[in-house]
Amino acid sequence: MILVVLFANSEGNIRIEKMPSYSQPLTPHREAWSISSCKPRNGVASLRDDSLDTYWQSDGAQPHLVNIQFQKKVQLQLVVLYVDFKLDESYTPSKISIRAGDGFHNLKEIKTVDLLKPVGWVHISLSGTDPRETFIHTFMLQIAVLANHLNVNSVWPRP
Repeated sequence: MILVVLFANSEGNIRIEKMPSYSQPLTPHREAWSISSCKPRNGVASLRDDSLDTYWQSDGAQPHLVNIQFQKKVQLQLVVLYVDFKLDESYTPSKISIRAGDGFHNLKEIKTVDLLKPVGWVHISLSGTDPRETFIHTFMLQIAVLANHLNVNSVWPRP
């Protein structure tokens, strides 16, 4: 799984985090990434390295978590994941929850997405049902892998 988060600053500039086909982000990194568990050499760095040949591999019970904490409140619009069932088979996520909040203490679920043998980029809009709600405003974003195909406990999200 490759993870992309689209940010918008107060001037409306969009910064893309983690999508190989795009160039330099428009603003500097101001976030801390953490994960719930990982196998050796398959941690956060593998999740963020822009290579489809590397991946984050969890090493614990579900849910598997990716946490992104920001220094200040940010506007988020979209999460994009690269997943490949043909390559990763049962390790591919089948159910994902997107959560946001001020910190771990008050995360609220924004979206739950079911993935059926996905191959390629999956775009998850964070906006609400109101078309005027194009962004969420948050200090923290959490991507939770709730289930994998064939109920396997590990996950191999590609960077």
